[in-house]
Amino acid sequence: MDTELPAATDSVFDPPALAARAIERWLVDAGFDGACAVETIDETASTNGDLMARARVEQFERPVLRAADFQYEGRGRQGRPWMALPRHALLFSLGMPLAELPASLPSITLACGVALAECLQQRGVRVQLKWPNDLRVNGRKLGGILSELAVDDQARYTLVVGIGINLHLEPSARELIGQPALGLDEVLEPAVVASEREAWIGRLAAAILDTLAVFSREGFAAFRPRFNALMEGRGREVDVVDNGQVTLSGRLGEVDGYGRLLIEVGGGAPRAVSVGDVIFRATAS
Repeated sequence: MDTELPAATDSVFDPPALAARAIERWLVDAGFDGACAVETIDETASTNGDLMARARVEQFERPVLRAADFQYEGRGRQGRPWMALPRHALLFSLGMPLAELPASLPSITLACGVALAECLQQRGVRVQLKWPNDLRVNGRKLGGILSELAVDDQARYTLVVGIGINLHLEPSARELIGQPALGLDEVLEPAVVASEREAWIGRLAAAILDTLAVFSREGFAAFRPRFNALMEGRGREVDVVDNGQVTLSGRLGEVDGYGRLLIEVGGGAPRAVSVGDVIFRATAS
């Protein structure tokens, strides 16, 4: 059953509609003059879905950035819904044509997490990464990443990376998320956050474009130590859950060269995990 979002309240958080030209200017400042097509839209089902559908028909000639004020079928990993009121989140996707498939492509989500976290930290947001795709601040979810691969009828590949970052959370919307969450306006000045959506999208998109270039040359090796340094909860006891079932329990280690999570179980050799969600066990008070 579809989940209906609550109506927006009379919040002081009231940003203007996105402007593609403003995002383009930030990309130019970051060194991507004309290298990326920018599209903005009031609402869509999913920016990832839009780009995936087009890339399956024909590979993009150059990267495409598509940003929306609102997504009514936004999604995260394993089809989970993404909840955000109109203009209350950064919602955008990058479609990037690939000349060939990097051997370590499954770890691109982790590499993008590093890029986003470091970009946010440069603005004073103390972000950590929860494996495999969450951006977190003090144990609360700020945003997430969804990476998908499209193939056209000529077997040409396009990588689509979707980004969702909370800017502001009304109490009613917060209740629907199902886990502790926060908006960027809880750690930065709300008026500034509301007025700088294009700047954030431009900076973050540039970081992703830079990441793909490095990843294509060097693979995940260039990002592994940075991910491990940013990873939340290393050394804590965790459960790994997949499809509602606990598949492994142990102590959270690090990620390996393939982006797999290493879990220490009973003092033996670490076990590598490729799929699942990490649940932190409650610490003794």
